[in-house]
Amino acid sequence: MTYGIQMETANGNIQIDSDSTNSGMIVIESVASSYTVSFDPAKELVFAKPASTSYTTQNLGLGHVSGTGTQTYTFKDSGYSSSSVLANYIKAKWANEQTAGSSGYGVQIWNTDGELGYDSSLYTGDGGFGIISMNGQQTLNGYGTSSAGSRMTTDHTKYVNMNGTFAFGSGTFIGYAFSRAASNPGIFWNSFIYIGALGIGTITLPNFTPRFLGEGGSV
Repeated sequence: MTYGIQMETANGNIQIDSDSTNSGMIVIESVASSYTVSFDPAKELVFAKPASTSYTTQNLGLGHVSGTGTQTYTFKDSGYSSSSVLANYIKAKWANEQTAGSSGYGVQIWNTDGELGYDSSLYTGDGGFGIISMNGQQTLNGYGTSSAGSRMTTDHTKYVNMNGTFAFGSGTFIGYAFSRAASNPGIFWNSFIYIGALGIGTITLPNFTPRFLGEGGSV
């Protein structure tokens, strides 16, 4: 670029580019050890990981909720009981979905379309967040910890995007499996649906949407 501002991560990924119509992502909430999260999936992104550090394998998805707009979702395990899971989560929102600060302090970046790409005054002490990798749609087979074809990373400490996950409690689960097992560590796509009619049984599903990994902190 010749004019404007461009920011890159250490590995060369563009975070902010004032020539682009893309908008930066602002962390609006960071919570440790919660069973629930309230957000609008159409406007906000939620990334989470199990809060426990003693599990061997832990599944993680969002419980089913009817309705649109901001709703309260429960972090759930898989299986028929779909027990609630304590999770650490980070909630983020695109900068152009927010109102620019008016304090007169900090840095604001607008692109040529008049969209807010970055506003330092919107950071309220919840830290930063960076997306570190992406798995394209239908690149993960959904077999969880039983298949290397579903592994997203060998690092179980990363955050996963929870938008589009689904734990229904009747043999249907679309989410993740976190493994701390020394022989098979990592985060896996774990997705299946049970169809009782005609004796069909359980069908494993790939990721129909891209899946993202991220990490919190000053990134």
